[in-house]
Amino acid sequence: MSQRITYRQVIDRLEGNDLPYGTLTLQNGVTIVVSQRGGRIFGPFLAQDDGPDSESIFWINDVFADPDAFQEFLDSGDWNLGGSRIWIAPEIQYHVRDRDDFWGTVYWPEQVDPGNYTLENPQPNQWLLSQDMTLQAYNLATGEKELHLERLIRRAEDPLRNVRDYEGLVEGHSGGTLFAGYEQSITLSEQINDGIMSEAWSLVQLNGGGELVIPASPRVEFVDYYDPVGDLQTIHADHVRLQVTGQDQYKVGYKAAHVFGRLGYFHHLDDGRATLVVRNFFNNPARPYVEEPAHLPGQHGYSIHVYNDGGEFGGFGELECNTQTIGGETGRSSSTDQLVLWLYVGAEDKVKEIGLHLLGVKI
Repeated sequence: MSQRITYRQVIDRLEGNDLPYGTLTLQNGVTIVVSQRGGRIFGPFLAQDDGPDSESIFWINDVFADPDAFQEFLDSGDWNLGGSRIWIAPEIQYHVRDRDDFWGTVYWPEQVDPGNYTLENPQPNQWLLSQDMTLQAYNLATGEKELHLERLIRRAEDPLRNVRDYEGLVEGHSGGTLFAGYEQSITLSEQINDGIMSEAWSLVQLNGGGELVIPASPRVEFVDYYDPVGDLQTIHADHVRLQVTGQDQYKVGYKAAHVFGRLGYFHHLDDGRATLVVRNFFNNPARPYVEEPAHLPGQHGYSIHVYNDGGEFGGFGELECNTQTIGGETGRSSSTDQLVLWLYVGAEDKVKEIGLHLLGVKI
């Protein structure tokens, strides 16, 4: 498992390499860092008592800890910086040249990551990332695809602020439960309407050691992309639980018809405080969600994926969701989706109670 990277290390490496970035202060002094390279969101960083040495809640590559290692990483053109990112799906279409030889032909298009983002500050407390991409489609459809991606990042309010006994759940002062939230308004558009379908694909890299909870129908259907997830997944009557270890590789997809657009990751910080990260997105089973496992042509409709690294890429997990499909049979050339992320940090019993409110599941 890699070391935890701090706010100061991220800022020092970005500034030391003239990489543009912006910071966004959320509730209770929590901060995120928006990087132009790769369109990353780093953090959140708990800046109250920990100051510039606050460690990231999300996984960040440990090359940030060493200037020489970070420079070598940049020179290599590698993508795996950590944090939260947006790629373009389907992976099987844009990232794999031959689905019959997945591991031999999978690659990461540099047009997507690190890409060629611009970073703007259109209003106070907002950051806008945007880029144009020309991608090659190899499977499902073939040919070149020109896409435009915009991501407006701003603060999001606490979804519990209007419930009864709110003060008993969440308090910003010392000893209470800390909240912070942000949203991305993501617009993906195609330049030419053709038979090639596309989706914005959100991936949040997680520090291992926690449990991911997905509220789901009793009829929930899932698919293994690699070796079976096995006993690291438990299916219950109203949800799915996944152990995120960062040491056992798996990738699992869940049908949009059986999930509800909200999932959470429960974890502990080194100081014993519990954390809950909740992702909220528009899950629309009427859209095709065209991602497919390499070995199962025609098996699609999965809006949520969870990836667990086996350790070879750094030892993290990934909370993944897809936005609505554009192009091809959808008849739509553009889609705008809101991806919202809520973070709670505090005593375990309080954080678990918050999880019951937002996920409908006892953690």
